[in-house]
Amino acid sequence: MKIARKFHHVKSLALITAIALGYFPQDRVNSATSPSTVTYTPSSENFMNPERGFMYNVGLIEDPTLHYVRINGFTVARAYVELDAYRQSPLSADFLEKLRQGFQRARAAGIKLIVRFSYNTPDSIPPEGVPDASINQVLQHIEQLKPVFVENSDVILVLQGGFIGAWGEWHGSANGLDSLENRSRIAKALLAALPSNRSLQIRYPEYIRDIFPQPLIEAAAFRGSNQARTGHHNDCFLANPTDGGTYYPTIALFRSYVANISPWVPIGGDTCQVTPTQQRTDCVTTQNELALFHWSYLSATWYKPNVDRWKREGCYNNIYQKLGYRLQLISSSLPSGVRPGSVFSGSLKIKNVGYASPFNRRNLQVVLRHQQTGRLYRLSILKLHSKTNDPRFWLPEAGEVDVKVEGGIPANAVPGNYQVLVNLPDPMPNLRNNPLYSIRLANNNTWEAQTGFNSLQRTVQVDNSVAGFAYTGTVWFR
Repeated sequence: MKIARKFHHVKSLALITAIALGYFPQDRVNSATSPSTVTYTPSSENFMNPERGFMYNVGLIEDPTLHYVRINGFTVARAYVELDAYRQSPLSADFLEKLRQGFQRARAAGIKLIVRFSYNTPDSIPPEGVPDASINQVLQHIEQLKPVFVENSDVILVLQGGFIGAWGEWHGSANGLDSLENRSRIAKALLAALPSNRSLQIRYPEYIRDIFPQPLIEAAAFRGSNQARTGHHNDCFLANPTDGGTYYPTIALFRSYVANISPWVPIGGDTCQVTPTQQRTDCVTTQNELALFHWSYLSATWYKPNVDRWKREGCYNNIYQKLGYRLQLISSSLPSGVRPGSVFSGSLKIKNVGYASPFNRRNLQVVLRHQQTGRLYRLSILKLHSKTNDPRFWLPEAGEVDVKVEGGIPANAVPGNYQVLVNLPDPMPNLRNNPLYSIRLANNNTWEAQTGFNSLQRTVQVDNSVAGFAYTGTVWFR
């Protein structure tokens, strides 16, 4: 009994000390600074976002500026780079320098590029195939391009296979580049030349399956393997039941393969016309297939009569909004007051109403901004390969995603009221502070174009008078 009374006395002293210092056990903190919930209104506005949407074709070397892409409402452009002059020789230093300058123009314009190299852009394909390069010449060119890819990966959205045959579409090669062996060698060389944070797209599902017989699964997604970095571009989308040979000869098999890998790899391309009476470009079919195959980008200029049809039938705006990701903030549940040195925790609910998730890595931050001084504290809440805290896993079929927020407020944080914001910047060092490359959430009255932040329309008081529990973790606002 004496021991029990002594123990009770010690506990009482500890509690009195905690009260005096302003610290409480976690359950008391939650009652003192309980998270409050704010809800948000979805936006129906058409607006641009990085790494998604309708695309333009541009001349990477020829065009003196690429600003017209954003002026026309797009952030993605495809660059066909013609190598006709180098079918039998190495790439010149002058050519490589002009290529670098083209990437710099893309960076200055605030866009990203889908890049394809080709030795021939014919009007038709003769039986013997079109002139391209020997396999050894192709491999030499890829090796020469590797430093350019590394230097400019920040503005490369994805690299298309290219090089082989007509239009770089992996058919009609006069040099046998479209054999299984040479296709595999070129694909592996391109993946080795690209930085590990960038992907390759191959024209035909059959050819992807030749290299990777089993479809990519979620557990292997975004893990950096060659398979995890190999997507698909469909250059004859909706032309007929086989999409102009895309799914030939086994339609069901190859459609199923692409549907299975599409949540985890980049998918995009063009429409075309090869059999006018078999077009499948009505609005219902188009939108169903874009969703099924998780399309991130689609040509706005080819085949233009198909785009015009979507405008006539009334689905163009919906496609414009839903290509790639469209992230809506549903609610935030966060504290209204925190003590320096204590834990800041809560959650965000986000829903993707687009066709796909972002397929390139994307940073994820909660930002506190002092209302008087503008001082910023940023907390990274990105957790790679987490279904809740890695935006690449925010698929449309996932519904509302509960994004966890937890980190420490610095002990020396300046007291005051702070606005609370969300930031999804590009992770590349030279783009992370450029608002043109930050993701805008699809809500009313949240976007800050000048910063690239999304306002949570709430504030938090940082003050020593607020009850708080000392943070013992390792993730801090900085």
